[in-house]
Amino acid sequence: MNVSLIITTINRPNNNIRSFSKGCKINNWDFIVIGDKKTPNNFNFSYGNYLNISNQKKLKFKFANICPYNNYARKNIGYLIAFSKKNNFIVETDDDNSPKKNFFKSIDLIHRAKVIKNDSWINIYKIFLKKKLQIWPRGLPLDEINKKIIIKKKLVKKKFFLQQGVAEGNPDVDAIFRLLNDNIDIKFKNDKISLSNAISPFNSQNTIWHKSIFKLMYLPVTCSMRCTDIWRSLVTLKIMQVNNFDILFFGTNIFQKRNLHNLMDDFSQEVPLYLDSKKIYKILNKLKLKKGIKNFSWNLIYCYKTLIKNNFFDKNELVYLKAWLNDCKILN
Repeated sequence: MNVSLIITTINRPNNNIRSFSKGCKINNWDFIVIGDKKTPNNFNFSYGNYLNISNQKKLKFKFANICPYNNYARKNIGYLIAFSKKNNFIVETDDDNSPKKNFFKSIDLIHRAKVIKNDSWINIYKIFLKKKLQIWPRGLPLDEINKKIIIKKKLVKKKFFLQQGVAEGNPDVDAIFRLLNDNIDIKFKNDKISLSNAISPFNSQNTIWHKSIFKLMYLPVTCSMRCTDIWRSLVTLKIMQVNNFDILFFGTNIFQKRNLHNLMDDFSQEVPLYLDSKKIYKILNKLKLKKGIKNFSWNLIYCYKTLIKNNFFDKNELVYLKAWLNDCKILN
């Protein structure tokens, strides 16, 4: 089994980076770290491949030459490097996450999971909580936090080409939750949940992608860093639903001790999430997309053209997306 682990960072190597590096070496995973303008010049670790800006420009990727600096979407470059290695899975996380012992276990495509019966927005964290708590994932519309979730009695056994892990400790929540809660230490249950026809955002904090859907990993460039992976998830979710592909949510193989953030800056960047995520999915849900993996590129362009037309992204988003898709085509 070939696996690549992708991280992007603007910080110096920390214990998390070193833990991922060690685990990748032991388990024969590729470890790829993408730097940016703010990343320290003397960045190094024992095992893996770190690419600074100069290294990235030497790659034969059109996207690498046009992606803006100091942008989380530079993580796309790491994805392309993994594509080029023809690996079966790409795992992505961030430098403020620490792997548990089971993080590097063998990745399975087929799982038995509980199935959500709802066909609307749901608060996925409610299912994983060990005790009752008012918490929700970043990107969930605020008026959907308390909706009742119905779980089918019968488990399903199927392939999951996209698998999203929840993170314990200080998980992926929005700035509103963080401003209301000073001390965050969340414990989640080890469970497996099939999203089925329900709607939930997913992030880039602990996500496993199978090679068959690599194109859908594209992180948009022309929105805020706090929006990019969430809005990617809505586009991906819609395209996957058209193809009857399901998403698995699972807990838990990672622990987050969050980097220092200015929460009001986070809130400012997240305002479009609070106001527009629901609108975006409503627009996407009306589109007549084409079935089949061969139509992923067409569907992505159609989705982003529509969202640009509705002013959720800058018109240059299409330039970045087409460069990405061109690089993917060459690699395939």
